[in-house]
Parts: sequence; C-alpha cells; structure tokens
Amino acid sequence: MTISHSILQQLTTSIRAGYSCFYLHTAETARAEFILQEVANKLEFNVMEYNLAQGKIRFANKELQKENNGRIEQSLNELFDEDLEKQIILIKNAKLALENNPVAIARLQHLIEKIERHYSGECAVVLQAAEVYIPADLEPFISLIELPLPQNEQIKTLVTQHFPHIDNAILSIVATALSGLNENEIQKLLVLIKQRFNEQLNTQNEGEVLAEIQRQKEQIIAKSGVLEMVKVNEKLEDIGGLENLKKWLKDQHQVLSHLDEALEFGVKAPKGALIAGMPGCGKSLTAKATASLFQQPLLRLDIGSLLGKYVGESETNMRRALAMAESISPCVLWVDELEKAFVGMTGNNASEVSSRLLGYFLTWLQEKSKPVFILATANDITALPPELLRKGRFDEIFYVGFPNQVERKKILEIHLKKAKQKAESFDLNELARLCRDYAGADIENAVYESVKSAFLSPEKTLSTEKLKQAIKNTIPLRKTLKDKVGEYEKKFDELYLTPASINDGLSIAQMVKMAKDPNYLERKKVSEHEDVTEDILADLVKDKELEVRKAAFSNPNCPTKLLDEQISLKTDNALYHKEILEILVKHSNVSFPLAIRICKNNDNYIDELVKNADLSLEENQQALMENEYTQKILAKQERIHLSLQPKLIAKSSLVINQELAKNRYLSQDNYQKLIEFNNESVQITMAKY
Repeated sequence: MTISHSILQQLTTSIRAGYSCFYLHTAETARAEFILQEVANKLEFNVMEYNLAQGKIRFANKELQKENNGRIEQSLNELFDEDLEKQIILIKNAKLALENNPVAIARLQHLIEKIERHYSGECAVVLQAAEVYIPADLEPFISLIELPLPQNEQIKTLVTQHFPHIDNAILSIVATALSGLNENEIQKLLVLIKQRFNEQLNTQNEGEVLAEIQRQKEQIIAKSGVLEMVKVNEKLEDIGGLENLKKWLKDQHQVLSHLDEALEFGVKAPKGALIAGMPGCGKSLTAKATASLFQQPLLRLDIGSLLGKYVGESETNMRRALAMAESISPCVLWVDELEKAFVGMTGNNASEVSSRLLGYFLTWLQEKSKPVFILATANDITALPPELLRKGRFDEIFYVGFPNQVERKKILEIHLKKAKQKAESFDLNELARLCRDYAGADIENAVYESVKSAFLSPEKTLSTEKLKQAIKNTIPLRKTLKDKVGEYEKKFDELYLTPASINDGLSIAQMVKMAKDPNYLERKKVSEHEDVTEDILADLVKDKELEVRKAAFSNPNCPTKLLDEQISLKTDNALYHKEILEILVKHSNVSFPLAIRICKNNDNYIDELVKNADLSLEENQQALMENEYTQKILAKQERIHLSLQPKLIAKSSLVINQELAKNRYLSQDNYQKLIEFNNESVQITMAKY
C-alpha cells in the first residue's frame, strides 16, 4: 500500500493543532483506512469506525460492535457519552449518511463543538466519501482533503512489486499508461496482467498490456456517465486539406513526445486548440485524428448533455467530467459543440448557470496541471462568449471554412479510395469544380450515393456520369444554411482567427469585401476567382461595369440559374449585352434547351452551344428539334432516343434522312420507314452503311 506523505503530514499536524473535522474525499476505503491507521500510530490514538451499513464496528477486524439500523444519527447520539480522548472517529459513506438528514447534521455539529471545547488536539472526526457533500452548517469546522491518485513514482513502485525485473523503458511507458487509476484498480490490473502473461512484462507483450490498461480506463469512463471514450481509427491522412491545422498538431505532438526536454528548454506544455467553423468540414474528424497522432485516448465531453435541471447539477457534472479527464490523463479531451453551454452569453441575458459554467471552465483551462490536451469544437462561432476567444485561453484558435478546389480534390480522392474505387480513373479536377460550396460531409455523401447507385446498376461500375449526377443531387450546406454561413464568415473575418487551410488565393471574407470595392478591377478579380460563391456572383453579374459582368459570366463556376436569367433578357434590358450573350453560349452550365430556343435563329451561337452540351441526354436532343439546322445536328448523333427517331423521319427532309441513313443505331421499324421514304440517294446511303 502506497501512501502520500504530504496527506499523512497534513492530517497529523492539523489534529495536533486542534483541527476537529476532516472530509477525506476518496472512493478508496482501504487506502483511507491505511492512512488513518498511520496517523493514529504517529499520534498514539485509536480509530473508532462507524458506517451506514452496520453501525459501530471494530476498526482492526471489522467486527460489529453495535447495530444502528442504518441511522447514523443514532451512533452520533451515543458518542456524546463516550470518552473521546485520543480518538479518531471515522464515519464512512458520509454523503449518504448526512444528505437529507438534518438530525444527523445537527448531532455531528454538536459533537464537533464538544471536541473543540474539551478535546482540542486530542480527538478528530474524519468523514469519508466518494463525493463531496458538506452541509452549510458544518463548513466552518471541516477541512477538505482530496486523496490524490498515485503519482508516477508511486505507480512505478507498485509495478516493480509485481514485476521486479521489468526494463526501465517499459516501466516508464506502463506507469504513464496506468496514471489516472486509483491504487486498488492498479493492483487488480497488475495481478490480471501477471496471470494473463505468465508474470512477464516485456517488449513482446507490451502492446497487449497497454491495450488491457486502455480497456480498464474505458470501464472507468463508461461508469462515470459524464464522458464518452471514443474509439479512434482515423489518421491525419484521412483529412483532406486543413494543412495549417495539421502542421500545428504535428508540432504539438513533437513537444508532447519530448515534454520533459521541452519544459527544461522553457517551452510551455501545450493546452490545446479551439476549432470553430462550418458543420461537416472536418472538426470532429480532426479530434479523432489528433488522438491517433498523439497515441492517447480520446474522451468526448458534450457540454450540452451536462446541463441538469436541478440547482448546481450542471456545475457538479462539469467538475466531475473535468476531474475524470485529469484522472485519465494523458489524454485528448474533445469538448464537442462548446457553444451549447454558453448560449446567450454574448448578450445581457446570460443565465447564472452559463456564467458559472464559463467561469469554472476558464479557470480550469488556465490552471490545469495534468497533461490533458483540449480540442474544443464549435459550429456557431457567433454564440461563443468573447472570453473564450481571447488569446491565451487556448494555444490557438482555428477557423474551418468550406474546402477550396485543392482540398475538394483531395477529399474526393480519399472517399473514392475508401469506397474501393480507383480515384485516378476519374477527372478529379472537374468533379472538384462541381463540388464548389460543398462541405466535406456533402462530398462524402455524394461519393457514397454514387457508389450505391453503381452497385444497383446492371453494369455495377461507377462512372464519372453517375458521380456527377450524385453531386448534382446533393444540396450543399452553403445553400441549406445560407444565412448562418454568411454570419460565420463575417465573424471569422472580424476576429482574425487562424485559418485551418492554406489559402494561396482569397478567403471568402476577403471576396465579400472586394466585391463591394469602388475599384472595378478588384471586383473583376473576385468575379474570376474559382471559389467565389454563388451569393457574391449574384451581385457581380449585375455590376455597372461591363468588364466585371463579363468576368462573372465567364467564371466556369457561374451557376445555371444566373446564366439562364441573363440569356433570357430582352434586348431592351439595361443588363443585356451582345458580348455577354457570346460568353453565355460557350458556357457549359447554361441550360441547353433554353439557350437553343433563344438562339434558334443564329447558327453560330447554336454551334457554340452544341460544343459544350451533353447530347446523349433526351431533353437536350428534344431541344434540337427546334428547326431544320438543329435537326440536322441531331440526325448526326449516334444514339438518338427512340422517341425522337420517327419524329425526325416524319420531317421528310432529304438532308436529315441522308444523315439518318448512316446511323447504325436506328431501330428496325425506323429503318423500314427510311426505306419507305423512297429516295434513291437515301437508299444507297443505307446500303453503304
């Protein structure tokens, strides 16, 4: 049994000085008894033990001396007639015994006052419980003593008792892994390891031993009910982009891996980071990958789930959760959706609970001494109180925005490979362009929807077209949270937070500002940017400067909606311009059927539209039925939809039928109709082809 000499010294000197009551906060009853026995030996006192289960029992052998029928106040009443000189009175299960028991509290207060009057320095009451409960009437008399968990050197002593020949390097690793467990848990676990590994602990079984220790810690977390142990399989390589954030995490890993050396050099131990920004853009994935990088357990704290309905319950839950994290350290503590606990803190209507939670959390962040690396995540950065965003609370505050072109390409590659597809078989640049304004989660969803579609298809092959269709069918987060996204980006710009991504070009916040710049060249620069948003483009396509409007419509990412609105303008509209129309007919995003209908009298425009159109689509082929010029274009297509073949033949045009006569994919019925056309040149062409 190890013992904290500071606790032993504190109790001994305090009792001699006349302190009459102590609250020993611990669930380790055996360790508490050992300490009290040592104190009693030093003071030459006896120990009298009382508990709620039986009553008065003999401390040495736990023999029942007097039953109290579960009423601790009865035992306290009997103590008034006892000779208390040179006695330590141990009351176990103090919280259970005193809570909602005013008689017991009153009698204990009376007993303590009697000790202070007549037995000062000669007697003391020690309350023991796993949770702290000190009634207001007893506060002036009680000294709270936290029984600390075994420290590194004490753990090493326990390990060497079981494994005397253990290598020093392995001893350090195992001792670190065992930190956070109480002595009883450590002793049981070491016995289990001895039995399982034939009393051997070496490099051969080190990994299995550490896994066993990890399982024990998971049990503790599960029993606590205030934290969740998250199983981690993700790695930094699974994150597409966020290069600034990943580099920073690797630097922290280097410090933590050589912490003693770093501290000696003058480096502060890393606290952690706050990662704020868009939902579905990699914050949770980063927390999991960080734990994997650090090779530490990941504990998830959902502050929203700590909020209780009773007075003081939320604060108690918060204290328990943070204390539990410290006991399990070293670990990564993922504080998920941080803003939930502090909703309303930015106004004048902050609740008392929110204020107290914030105060306690900030104090803990500042003063924690255990190696707990914090990764706090927040979606709604506008809901976070300014105190949390001040530099120094966290080592760094990162903002995660929507992925840029390079990052989207990487995300597509990652998810295609996870879906057992060959990423190099697809045009990732084109697909990444189509995913503009998509969060990482949107891209992941589109990939897996396309893979499912491929599995259900007869050919069971994922094509680029299926992937494009899945992307088009996915409504991106920027659209569903349009107003909120704007708020987040504005706040990000105001706070000058560190971007998690490397952005060689312009950020969204910069583009919003530049789009309103008096200098038209700045606005034109935004119009040409590959990651300019639809909202910004919607303003720029109506700009007073023609060059800005032309640049906006020339942008490959200009959406169909804006292109269609422009191409539908009448010539007398102030925004109509022939040069813009010439841009629109070359744009791949313009609606082909609409554009064909509008440009039906201009063969040059029709030729440009046809160059970029997907003429395998039935709706686009239907649009080509507009006039003889477009019908001839349709007749030259290999696979004409069955519904359109007889319509073309019915036009009775020699030019069109000569083109159809070359087509190997006409149906048998339509070949017959061509023969019936009764034109020698058509029949010769049919025979030839």
